[in-house]
Amino acid sequence: MLRGMYTGASGMVAQMHKMDILANNLANVDVTGYKKDTSVHKAFPELLLRRMNDDGVYSFPIGSADTSPIIGRLGSGVELNEAYTDFTQGAFKQTDNPFDMAMEGRGFFAVETPYGERYTRNGSFILGKEGMLLTKEGFPVLGEQGPIYIKKNNFIVDQNGNVFQNETFAANPDRLVSMEENEWENTEFLDKLKIVEFHRDRYLKKQ
Repeated sequence: MLRGMYTGASGMVAQMHKMDILANNLANVDVTGYKKDTSVHKAFPELLLRRMNDDGVYSFPIGSADTSPIIGRLGSGVELNEAYTDFTQGAFKQTDNPFDMAMEGRGFFAVETPYGERYTRNGSFILGKEGMLLTKEGFPVLGEQGPIYIKKNNFIVDQNGNVFQNETFAANPDRLVSMEENEWENTEFLDKLKIVEFHRDRYLKKQ
């Protein structure tokens, strides 16, 4: 009877963790770049019941062997084995923010934080006061040469992550009223977005 209670309790605890993960996924469904978490459950190791008065171990010249017969198996419920993030490609959405970016594939944007370099799929960026490209949390977006500095209405990013500016307006970007006004007659390379890929992204941990 107690065994059945423990088995049922372990199942309820496992379902509780599963519901917590599902609730967190639903709460963040509209967050840009959010990737859902998935729970994996496993059965407790089966306990093998053997004869108490006979250890069943026999010695041989080349070693030993356990010959004790199995007289039964004891199942003891399930437990949460792990929770991992599913990095399947999400849908694209057009925005009115000229600094927003989207990434196709398994890469991550690299950003600089007080805890070191971190990685994100969230391409919702803003322009800082000094022209630095930032995440909405205020962390600098990194290029291969460090933080990326751009000027409003005077930058483009190609499909490979290369960042360019029109050198004609580099000294006086206020002359540009909109991105469409820029004819890009004198393109200058600034930097390339630092895109990082992980072969085993399943083991990445959210912060």
